[in-house]
Parts: sequence; C-alpha cells; structure tokens
Amino acid sequence: MEAFKDLEIVFKYLKKYKKKAYFIALISLIGSLIPAVIPFIYGRLVDAAILETASLKYIGTFLLIWLILALIGNWAGRFGRTKGWKLSADVGNDFLLQGAGHLLEVPLRFHKREKMGKIVRRVSRGASFLETIIGEIVFGIAPAFLTVFGALIILARIKWQLALALLTVLILYSLASFWKTKPIIKAQEGLNKAYEEAYGNLHDSISNIETVKAFTGEEFEKQKVERNFRERAGKKFKDFMELWDDLSLWQQTIFSLGFIFVFGQALFFLRKNLISAGQLIMFLGYVQLAYHPFGRLAQYYRLTSIGLVTIHRALNLLKIEPELYEPKGAKELKAPKGEVEFLNVTFSYQNHQRILDDISFKVRSGEVIALVGKSGVGKTTLVDLISRYYTSEKGKILIDGQDISKVTLKSLRKNIARVPQEIILFNDTIKNNIRYGKLAASDKEIIRAAKKAQAHEFIKKFPRKYDQLVGERGIKLSTGEKQRIAIARAILKGAKILILDEAMASLDMETERKIRKALKQLMKGKTTLIIAHRLSTVIGADRIFVLEKEKIVEKGTHKELLEKGKVYKELYKSQIF
Repeated sequence: MEAFKDLEIVFKYLKKYKKKAYFIALISLIGSLIPAVIPFIYGRLVDAAILETASLKYIGTFLLIWLILALIGNWAGRFGRTKGWKLSADVGNDFLLQGAGHLLEVPLRFHKREKMGKIVRRVSRGASFLETIIGEIVFGIAPAFLTVFGALIILARIKWQLALALLTVLILYSLASFWKTKPIIKAQEGLNKAYEEAYGNLHDSISNIETVKAFTGEEFEKQKVERNFRERAGKKFKDFMELWDDLSLWQQTIFSLGFIFVFGQALFFLRKNLISAGQLIMFLGYVQLAYHPFGRLAQYYRLTSIGLVTIHRALNLLKIEPELYEPKGAKELKAPKGEVEFLNVTFSYQNHQRILDDISFKVRSGEVIALVGKSGVGKTTLVDLISRYYTSEKGKILIDGQDISKVTLKSLRKNIARVPQEIILFNDTIKNNIRYGKLAASDKEIIRAAKKAQAHEFIKKFPRKYDQLVGERGIKLSTGEKQRIAIARAILKGAKILILDEAMASLDMETERKIRKALKQLMKGKTTLIIAHRLSTVIGADRIFVLEKEKIVEKGTHKELLEKGKVYKELYKSQIF
C-alpha cells in the first residue's frame, strides 16, 4: 500500500483548484450514496407487492421516491464525473506545462546529453497518469467504494450475517488482488522504460531522416525500430499480459466461490424465514453494487501505483538545476562595447575530460578573431563559455570588464548573436524563423535582414514567400538556405558580439562571396569570433588563435602565422595541398 502514501503529490497539484475540487467531491459523494439506497427500496417494493394488504399508494410512494433518487443520483454522478475529468485535464496541463517549461530552462549540456524524445515522453506520461488518477480514481472510483461502504451499513442493519459474509469475500478478494498486482507493477515499470527507450530511438531516427536517406539506412533503422518495439518492449508486454491473466484467474475464482457461498447462506436464511424475498433481492443488488468497483480493484491499484511512480520519475526532472538567470546581486549588461577577455579560464566536462586549460586572451571591441584547430580541441566550447552555456571551473570571463557570472543571463545573451554550425529551424514560416532574432521586429526589418544575408532572392521564389513553412528542423530548405536564414536572424538581432560557427561551411562559391560581403558590413563595429575549419574563410581576420592540447598555442594574423607558426602552417598546408 506504499503507493497510496504518495497520493499527496496528487493533492498537491489539486490544491490550486481547492474550492472547485471540494464542490465536485461533494456532488460525487451525493451521487455515490444514493445508489446505496436503491436496492433497499426495490427490496421493500418486492415485499410490499407480495403482501395483499399493501396499498397501491404505499407502492406508488416508494416508486416515486425511487424515481426521484435515481434522477438525482444520475445527475450528481454525471456532474461529478464530467467536472472531475475537466478538472483533471486542467491539472494534467499544469503538470505538462511545468515540466516543459523546466526543460526549456535547464542547461544546454542536459539537452546534449539526453534523448529528448525519451524525456518528453516521460513528462507527457507523467501528466497523463496524473490526469487519469484524478479523473478516474479521485472523482470516479473513490465515490463507488463509498457506495459499497454505505451498502454494507444498510445490509448490516437488515441481516448482519449477510453483511459480514459479503465483507469477508471482499476482503479476501482485495488481499489477493494486492498480492498478485505487485509483480504486475514491477513488470509495468520495466515495460515503461522499454517503451521510453524505444520511442527515444524512434525519435532519434526520424529527426535524423536526412542522414538516414543520404546513407540509405532505411532498412537498418526499420530493423532497429523492430528490435526495440517487438523484441524488447513487445516481449515485456507479453510477460506483462501473462501476469494479468494470472491475476484475473485468481479474482474470478475467489469471487465465484465467494458469491456461491454467500448466496447459499442467503437462501438458507430465506428457507428458515429469517429474511424475506425482498431482502434476498436487496442482498443480490448489493452484491452487484460491490462487484463494479471491486471487480476492477487490481486495475485501479496498478494504475495508481504505476501512475505515482511515473509522476515521480517525471518530477525528478524538476530537480535538475535550471540555468541561473539571476545570480545573487546580478546586474544588467547594458549596451556593452563588446570587449571580451578570458582570464586563466579552465574547463572540463563532467567526466573530468579537460578541454581548456588556463586560457587567457583579450578581444578588443570591433575586432575579428578566428578560432582554428583540429576537431575536438575546444573551439565551440570556448565560445559556449561566453554565452554561459557552460561555467568555467577556474578563471573569469569579462565583457567590458564585467564578470559574466555576475550579470543576468538574459542581458548577457541579448548582446550575443550566433550562427551555429548545425542550423535547426522551427517548423514555422521563414518570416517567423528570422523574427526569432528580434520578436518585436516589423516585416520591413525582417526583409532588410534577409537582403543583407542574401536570402531575399530565394525566399521570393517560394509560392508563399516569407510565409512559406520550412518543415520540421527546416527540412524543406537546403543547407545553404538554412544558413542564410540563420544569418538573417543574427543580423536582425543586432547584438554587439557576434559568433559565427562555420557559418559559411556549406555555401557555394558565389553565395559565399555575397555572404562574405554582407558579413563584412555586419561585423563593422562588432566584436566577432569565427570558428572555422576552412582556413580560407578566416584569412581576413584581425587575429587568428590556434588551439591545440587544451591551450592557445599560436596567435597572429594569417600572414604572421604562415611565417612563424608551426601548427597553423601545417593546418593550412593540409587544406591547400
């Protein structure tokens, strides 16, 4: 019964709707107690009908009472169920929005580490179970058990032996249900994890559909999906259903034997004239009344137990520390000049893999800096530290002399525009994807930014122009088109610090020439950090930093590095020859 101790989490989410919940509970209580009276009424009617001395007025009065109570009970029951489910939907949405909102606030490293299909499914399942527990258990089945409790009290006043016999059967039935449900709950937990993994992998396959198509990996992915769903999750599901069949057999056996026993006892009392025919019919009515909620007791117990575990698993995501948007005593980073300085910065990932070691340099306002080096040397990590996607373990990063760990995160990122290496667009219009750089931007500003990014010409060719939908992750656009949309977004933002992460890696020569010209105008007066593998794109940088083995090993202009640098010269030669 440990699961029911955790029901407080359900009532915690109901607290917001306390008055409404109390009102629905009251109506549901009325709707549940009335059915407990109905078998008593039709039992009395049978006895009255058998007696020749009973008047039609007496019978008619009981029929009228039955009709009124039935109407009130039906209305109250329907009201309680309908309003209960509507309230449960509101609570489920609250949970979902809380979880989704938190996922948007957790650090970027969490998103890079976890499969989002798996995580989103965990949150949605938690919300779904919370909604079901409130709608079906709190406002649905709980009142039905109150009906049984009321029925046993009425039956005990008529013939306590019959009430005790029925109660004994219900207790045995309940104990067997709880006993046989425990392995089902354990199996359900494994089943949930298997399906989470399966859906996470499926989401991964679909989200990388371009790669799948490019390498004709459709059959491989289908086989992987089949293994996940059929062999792993599917096998667990079959084992799960076998346990359910075993439980069902136990329940049916206990209830059948129990019913025959108590019915035989009732017949014995009838034969000895200890109860009337009407009271026998009344007793049968109460047995039927009890069968409805108790017949699904194991299902409700399993649902509640698994639901609470699932809700807690989803709530564990809320324990992940969100990004610190407002450090204690944080100030706004207002209108910076764009000067960036690293002072003895060291950074390692959680697995203690050292990426940057004692990095120090200063980028003057308006200067263009290029970061080059082999893959994995820490170029992207270095610029990620400027945006505070990660926090350095040692040292400081300053913007215009202000320690970025002591400024508000929103004001920091407001002054940084970025064009990432992998462009992922929203499944929205081109216009709205560009507008994300400045949400209050007018259509004229958007078009102006698109023209500077050399995107206006290809946008005009679409049937709906700027209102053209780009598809999930921008799949309807070419890689070059996506990059130009991202560049237009960065242009629109107008931030003082600009980060270009392979921004021109996938453009044809003619488009690259146009973009380079646009970027040259854009970078005027802005501090720009360019990450590049193609060294031909950084020849014009004011300074080039060469990273190797956790350090900046060389600095200088392209010409200076070719004359004096060793690492840079080797990199350059490897790309030229």
